[in-house]
Amino acid sequence: MIFIDLDNNPPPQEWIDKANKLTQQLIAEPNLQKKKQIIDDNAKVWGEIKKHLLSLSHQKCWYSEAKEKYSYYHVEHFRPKKQAIDDKGEDKGGYWWLAFYWRNYRICGAVGNTKKGDRFLVRSHKANSYTDSIDDEIIYFLDPTVIDDPLKISFIDTGEAIPSSSNSADWDYIRANYTITNLDLNCEPLVEGRKSLWTSIVLRIREIQHLINENNANPSASKTALIKEKIKELR
Repeated sequence: MIFIDLDNNPPPQEWIDKANKLTQQLIAEPNLQKKKQIIDDNAKVWGEIKKHLLSLSHQKCWYSEAKEKYSYYHVEHFRPKKQAIDDKGEDKGGYWWLAFYWRNYRICGAVGNTKKGDRFLVRSHKANSYTDSIDDEIIYFLDPTVIDDPLKISFIDTGEAIPSSSNSADWDYIRANYTITNLDLNCEPLVEGRKSLWTSIVLRIREIQHLINENNANPSASKTALIKEKIKELR
């Protein structure tokens, strides 16, 4: 998971103004089904800032940190716009008022977004109206736009994503496990890709260590320069 700084990277003001007008339409419409129709009729709007959102992560999925080379990236709604499904499969009410709110968008690979769907489990203080504060919610999904959330997932040499906490009773462990499961962050292609990258990095580190040992025994400017270049390749 990549931390994405939304505070300093808003989309164009022209787009924000258009999105705000649509949000006001939703608020003014009393009928829920008609609200959903407004959302469906304007579904292309969030796709208009996909390039901007992708630029914030160097063209990577915000959750998996992988680059899509075959399927499409999705601009997904972190808080689902029409329904929010809990762990029992029940709809607890979607966040229709956030359908056109750019801070609710996340770049997600097709596999992860298909798995996530409308799942969104809230432990307490769920917002049910545009007048409720989403900041008061205690949620299960880790959020790439919250600076410390990506740190709650770690990786092991097999390529698997695991909770950083080792205590299964910890709230951080529970959230990380929920996120890994419901975004399919351990699907086979991702695991294999991470395992391959891990092996490559380990081999490069061993190569650098060997060069350092050689340079310590017989120092030279060329070896020192080569070590610096090899270290840069790891970044």
